[in-house]
Amino acid sequence: MLYFLRYIDRFLAIANGEVKRDVSMIMMRDVSVAKDTTIDGKKIMGDMAITKVQEYMRDDILSTYPKLPQLTRYVNALLGPNLRACHTMFINKPPDSGVGSSRHPPHQDLWYFTFRPINRIVASWTALQRITPDIGGLFVLPGSHLLPLQNHTYPTDGVVNKGYFGIQHMGEEKYGMDRYVYV
Repeated sequence: MLYFLRYIDRFLAIANGEVKRDVSMIMMRDVSVAKDTTIDGKKIMGDMAITKVQEYMRDDILSTYPKLPQLTRYVNALLGPNLRACHTMFINKPPDSGVGSSRHPPHQDLWYFTFRPINRIVASWTALQRITPDIGGLFVLPGSHLLPLQNHTYPTDGVVNKGYFGIQHMGEEKYGMDRYVYV
């Protein structure tokens, strides 16, 4: 697990402006702190404001992550050895600023992928810190992988970050959060 520290350190260096990032890398700030914002009198900056670093494959350090044998052996078992990373994302979960913007509603990753065939697509996720349900860890609804692609929209019940679409009617009211499993 210690080998993950280099990725955390690199994210922090990028988010805090300590290293120059490649122009193709996309940095997403939490919508609630997108402009110079303070919480309890303290300015929200750097890694506390950045929610995602996307398209990091040209970064010398972060680009090594999807190639780690500790990860690829599992994807190889599902799809075989001819793998390509089509989208890379480092998601940061800073404490919520108080408006609920750090949540990511239930969704299907396939909604974000425009390529097919679907039986050749695998999304993998690795936590680089201790994850608990109260900070918004990954959760799944058992059996949902058998559902067809559902309609996704922005939640209408509060602030949400760009790209954080969710499945319409797949929240607590339809399935009950007690059916979700946190991983």
